Amino acid sequence: MMAASQTLGEAMAGAAQAALPAFFAPLIFLIPFIVMEQLRPAVRRPRAGDYGFNILISVTAIVVAIPVGVFAGIASAWIGHHLPWHRLAFPFLDSQAGGLLGGIAEVLSLIFVPLLIHDCWFYWSHRLEHKIGPLWEFHKLHHGDRAMNCTAFARDHFLQNTWRAFFSIFTAGLIFDLPAIDAGRAAAYSGLFFMCLSMFYHSAIRVELPYLDRVFVTPQVHRIHHSLDSRHFNRNFADIFPLFDIVFGTFQKPQPGQFEETGLPDGELGSHRIVPAMIDPVSRGWARLFGRG
Repeated sequence: MMAASQTLGEAMAGAAQAALPAFFAPLIFLIPFIVMEQLRPAVRRPRAGDYGFNILISVTAIVVAIPVGVFAGIASAWIGHHLPWHRLAFPFLDSQAGGLLGGIAEVLSLIFVPLLIHDCWFYWSHRLEHKIGPLWEFHKLHHGDRAMNCTAFARDHFLQNTWRAFFSIFTAGLIFDLPAIDAGRAAAYSGLFFMCLSMFYHSAIRVELPYLDRVFVTPQVHRIHHSLDSRHFNRNFADIFPLFDIVFGTFQKPQPGQFEETGLPDGELGSHRIVPAMIDPVSRGWARLFGRG
């Protein structure tokens, strides 16, 4: 029993240590995006207060997401050993090709395979958050930014982030047989790539990348999802790959020069203070769940 406990503890510690860069990196990577937003704003320049509130919200979301993600990976690995099927070997891990090409293939697989699984799960969970009232009460915090900027990449309620982080990582663990340390590497590599991409497409930088709009989510593509214009509601749900929107009919390609105003109508906006922003979605979601809102 003690040996098993030590093994689980060592696995969690190793996975958490490998994933830690995803917690500290935002403070560094936000800087160039903020500079570019001030030099070349999409609509108007975000102010210090716009950045500050989002960063406070982001800290709560990230603090919760890392331990939940580590637990989800450990739990799915344990369950995976009791499944009636054999989980897949992770592609290119410890590739026999060796050398530079083998190393590149391994890193790319550790980035993009988890992100593909994440986006498949995220696309549908995101649609549910827009469709189901109690879930929308939590998701409104993310959409309430009238000056959307790079710091909105993790402007999520910590409870919303909990179920997102758990199920996407848990699902990956049921599909692939990945040791805890390698799972931590996958979380770190894919997390850092996704974090930078999400900072970029949430940013208020006036940039057009029409050749990438159907490959990765871009700032113009995502501003349509956050648009105040009701014609754009329920469009461009994907987190990374627009492929899912294209396949399921929710993709809207931006027009040249199109940079939408973002946010929610006045009646939908929540508090711009940190404590009510955390508490109000819980009470409103509870009320809607039980038909009192």
